[in-house]
Amino acid sequence: MYNKIKGIGTSTCFSDTQNKRIRLLNIYALIWIHFAILFPILDWFAGIFRYSTAFAHLATIVFLILVVYLNSIKNFKYARLLWLVVAFINFNAFSLVIIPGTYMEYYFVIISGISLSLYKKNTIPLLFTFLSFLCYVTPYYFIKIYPEDYGDRLELPAMLGLFLSIYFLVNYFKKLNQENEEKLSEAYQKLEETKKSELAHLQLKSLKAQMNPHFMFNAMNSIQHLVLKGDKHEAYQYLSKFSEMIRENLKRSEESFIYFEDEISMLQKYLELEKLRFKDNFQYKLKGLNQLEHLKIPSMIMQPFIENAIKHGLLHKIEGIKQLEIEFKQTEVLECIITDNGVGIKASLKINKQNNTNHSSFSTKAIRDRLQLLKDYYGTDIGFDYLPSEEGTKVKLKIPYTFEEA
Repeated sequence: MYNKIKGIGTSTCFSDTQNKRIRLLNIYALIWIHFAILFPILDWFAGIFRYSTAFAHLATIVFLILVVYLNSIKNFKYARLLWLVVAFINFNAFSLVIIPGTYMEYYFVIISGISLSLYKKNTIPLLFTFLSFLCYVTPYYFIKIYPEDYGDRLELPAMLGLFLSIYFLVNYFKKLNQENEEKLSEAYQKLEETKKSELAHLQLKSLKAQMNPHFMFNAMNSIQHLVLKGDKHEAYQYLSKFSEMIRENLKRSEESFIYFEDEISMLQKYLELEKLRFKDNFQYKLKGLNQLEHLKIPSMIMQPFIENAIKHGLLHKIEGIKQLEIEFKQTEVLECIITDNGVGIKASLKINKQNNTNHSSFSTKAIRDRLQLLKDYYGTDIGFDYLPSEEGTKVKLKIPYTFEEA
């Protein structure tokens, strides 16, 4: 059902980029509807239920349904504008009238990134960014919901810098994504015309699988969470590391084989991002890195398995420290053993089923096919296997390599 709702308004007559924006808007509406239903229920159980907040959430749900309806009748232009207008009205209503003084104005930081994801040109998103900042400072300077000294303590330049940083960072990623999509389109066209190298085709599929818009959305949520907690330093640190990882990922994506140390550098940036998200509750260890600097390995093989370990194993772990160990051994192939102390494969599948989560194995399948082709090409034992583990999940990758002096 969720996939059908996400696809409402898409059409083969539209470009892939246009259909992607339509799906994103439907996803934004769905996520907000879920929260608008959940918050009044939580308020009821917490004993702080108010009819004014419930009515506001109900009105929001009605308008969000209207957004999806406008998409269904091919009025995406008005649907996205309505979503943003509803966001401004809702955030202002909660921060100034319904529950003032509860820092609801911090939600304005997400509007910049969301507007950029919905518009091709940057004029309107830039306008929404400045309007969002004005709305953010309104409770402090114009209507003065907070005590007088709160405005004095507010670091105005730092917050303006945060709003602009999110705008420019998301805009930078949007341009990179557009350029990369154009390259992918050209590459697919060449593959269709010349019918060359199935290995190159699977390389492109692997790249496309990694260009997951949900990662960007989750990263924006993590940034928002840090801002809401007042961790401005960590928010800037997260933005910086996220930018470095995406830039390096896109830079290396066109190379079939890359130096082992470059691949590890990219993985470490990703793991540092996850550590920022989980705080001290997440620990990772890399073992066996010595004497492997000059190896060259196929790019983008290990990261999807590490992402799976975190997303489907460690994320569901409630008690204890989340631990991830990645060990490398050089034999006839490069062995990469990924071990986590998460809930395990069976428990993860059960949780996903209970949550009605349809986990797509597209990236894993693409890499499995790619490893099979490499296995046929090199005539050696290449692939991946799940190993017995008393706790969590352990997977062993067998990766081909070449040896070159740096």
